[in-house]
Amino acid sequence: MKLSSYWWDIDEDLTTPMPEHMPHEVDLLVVGAGFTGLSAGLTAARQGRSVAIIDSGRPGFGASTRNGGICSGHIRIPHAVLSQRYGKDYADNVYGEGIEARADLVKFCDDEKIDCQITKAGHFNGALSQKDYDKMGHQCDALNAIPGHDVELIPRDRVHDEIKTDRFYGGLLRREIGGFHPGKFFAGLLRVVAASGAEIISRTIVEAIEDDNSSDNKDAKLVRTSRGTIRARQVIVATNGYTGTKQPFGKFLRQRVVPIQSCIIVTEKLGKKRVKELMPGMRMYGNTAKLSCYFRPVPDEDRILLGARSFDRLEPSGRSVAFLKNKLVDMLPELAHHNIDYCWLGNVAFNQRQLPAMFKEDGVYYAAGYAGSGTVWARWLGKKTAELAMGMSNQTSVFYDKPPQKIPLYDGDPWFMPFVNGYFAVQDKVNEWGYRLK
Repeated sequence: MKLSSYWWDIDEDLTTPMPEHMPHEVDLLVVGAGFTGLSAGLTAARQGRSVAIIDSGRPGFGASTRNGGICSGHIRIPHAVLSQRYGKDYADNVYGEGIEARADLVKFCDDEKIDCQITKAGHFNGALSQKDYDKMGHQCDALNAIPGHDVELIPRDRVHDEIKTDRFYGGLLRREIGGFHPGKFFAGLLRVVAASGAEIISRTIVEAIEDDNSSDNKDAKLVRTSRGTIRARQVIVATNGYTGTKQPFGKFLRQRVVPIQSCIIVTEKLGKKRVKELMPGMRMYGNTAKLSCYFRPVPDEDRILLGARSFDRLEPSGRSVAFLKNKLVDMLPELAHHNIDYCWLGNVAFNQRQLPAMFKEDGVYYAAGYAGSGTVWARWLGKKTAELAMGMSNQTSVFYDKPPQKIPLYDGDPWFMPFVNGYFAVQDKVNEWGYRLK
């Protein structure tokens, strides 16, 4: 079993050469070279702006190439709850922007000739209880009222049309959602950004961002790095769940965004016919567990991928592999004796609102906290943040707001997550016992 991302095993190049010299001054400096940072840099560079994108490690080797490849633009808060908190118009705009962001991702791949096996296969979310299924009916009606959605409630007697399991009481099918190959998408994005003239600077640590008092621009900054100082007219921080915990830089963001480890497994080769038998709908999939999991056929359709929360922080352990394998077998018992070929970890990031966050603080722009749905939101909000920062558009995102609230007694190290995960695991186990007793 490989303890590395399945998405890295491709022929395309996932690296860029290091520039010989650091720029002294740029129009836009972006910290973080994942989906968000590269998209922000590309947006500005194509408007003729000078751009530097700095990453402390290898670009894209964080969540951008460690995710499950499901392009959902998912919002964790149901439409009804969002309406109660902020009003129906706001809820409609949030879910409506998801339609726009997904369509823009498909168009971007088409325009830039990025062959990342992107598809609109649909997403089926399985209900693990009758109560969960009943709630789905309200969500179905609310989403279908928003243009662009194509949602259907699937009763229990039709679940086998989607997936060969008896575990679900029914489910919600969203046909507007799809998936892609994150490694191939990132390789294509990297190629496009490099061709735009933006400088991508890897293995360079940002140590501090300070006001540039010599500039007439109130947002101008001096960005001090491990390889020298750069003057920047605007700065975007796009480090999300990889902001770190030790360095002085990033404290404002990391006190507001919680990195949560997601662990993913990929089965041995099963063959297309076998995968099709187990997943007739060939969708992207999820379920309503408190420790929910996501699963799908890989783009080549010959293996199955599943991801969920992790017990580990740095490298997958046997405990995490067993936990995920058990989740897979709980839904698809016929996979009990098949091997796991890949397992890896990646950070997703949450804030207290549990909505993607785009904000400005002390002259610096931020985009972060995609709550596990960054394949769509990261690229989209990178683009929207650059447009706002560089004054290129009057149409901002519905997510542009004041900064998320600071989390008490927290500075980037999610010490409380084992307790949260344990609590959710107990709830899921109680629900599972109830199902078994029936």
